[in-house]
Amino acid sequence: MIAKIFLILFLLGITFLQVEGQEQTPQAFGKTIVKELASPKYNGRGYVNNGCRKAANYMESKFKEYGLKPFGNAYQQYFNVTVNTFPKTVELSVDGTKLKTGEDFIVEAVSGSSEGEFSLFWIDSSNFPKVIEDFKTMRFGKNIAFVFDKKNITDKDTLALFNEFKYYTSSLGAVISIEDNKFTWSVAHQNAPNAILSVLRKHLPKSTESVYINVKNKLEKDYTTSNVIGFVEGRCKKKYIVVTAHYDHLGMMGENAYFPGANDNASGTAMLLYLAKYYAQHKPKYNMVFMSFGAEEAGILGSQYYTEHPLFPLGKIKFLTNLDLAGTGDEGIKVVNGTLYKKEFKKLATINLKKEYLEKVYFRGPAANSDHYWFTQKGVSAFFIYTLGGIKAYHDVYDRAETLPLTEFTDYSKLLIEFYKKL
Repeated sequence: MIAKIFLILFLLGITFLQVEGQEQTPQAFGKTIVKELASPKYNGRGYVNNGCRKAANYMESKFKEYGLKPFGNAYQQYFNVTVNTFPKTVELSVDGTKLKTGEDFIVEAVSGSSEGEFSLFWIDSSNFPKVIEDFKTMRFGKNIAFVFDKKNITDKDTLALFNEFKYYTSSLGAVISIEDNKFTWSVAHQNAPNAILSVLRKHLPKSTESVYINVKNKLEKDYTTSNVIGFVEGRCKKKYIVVTAHYDHLGMMGENAYFPGANDNASGTAMLLYLAKYYAQHKPKYNMVFMSFGAEEAGILGSQYYTEHPLFPLGKIKFLTNLDLAGTGDEGIKVVNGTLYKKEFKKLATINLKKEYLEKVYFRGPAANSDHYWFTQKGVSAFFIYTLGGIKAYHDVYDRAETLPLTEFTDYSKLLIEFYKKL
């Protein structure tokens, strides 16, 4: 009997080890990384509670785990940025009801601080021309919140003036914009004198006479963040193939609302880590460099800093692929700079056509919309690839791991690996 028990335990142990030792599929790997980086403990990977630093340290730990080498003695390349943050109080109450930060309203990236009960002064298509004409002679009390409603303003020049005027009034009192659809947040490098908010129309009826606002901003000057860089040595050591993805996101808005950034860009970071692990286990022809950039959301500053302070000559880069928004793919991928580097685009599209990995590979021209940009400006051949279709969450609190399908993550990874072979 004892011998049978030992035999059963032994066999169970073997089974457990086999399961534990099995390689995750690329999609399962990606979901694990996205779930981690989009979790609350990274605080949205921004500048509140050191979210971006936590994410950078996580990236370094993964590089070490996979056996990537650093350039010199460190994986992290530090640099400083100035960013406007909202680490504590962000509150808007209408008729005594506190609205949900990030869902019912947001503070705009350039918002300053305001606190108190504010009477509302509405500016819309019915009175905007008259307000512009008489504004210099109009007198307002200190606790006025200017409410801007652009509905029914269709002329482009008038709309541009309307939006510009909104920021002019921020020096006189708080400002509220009415939104009909979704919020899209960003990161700013300066702040206005007073609070600037956007609120969904359904939460601020025009019959509302006053609101309570309590917003505290903090302008972080010379905030230290970093790029995280490692490489796998190839058989041919003279040239480098570079894979980049930014790990940072928007961070937090007050103490309760955080922006998970699952698709943007935990997904691209997951693909970078998958490729880093793959090439650490499959020796490549060329040196494979993996650059995880900080401060992309703050104006693609991490990649700019790197191109101004490269760790090896930029001329040695054979090709660079920047991965951002890698979490869907139902409708294929789009390649920025596809019209610029036609030979490489043809290789990528031909592989996909033969292997039928993705629905379609689309091209578009150059754009300054992610970390590839500064490399292209320095003469480095580079693509920026992003997936198409699927969820529409972007720069909002709904870009979550649990709703990001990573539909084509496995096939996308296979396409990239085949592409690097052809290079």
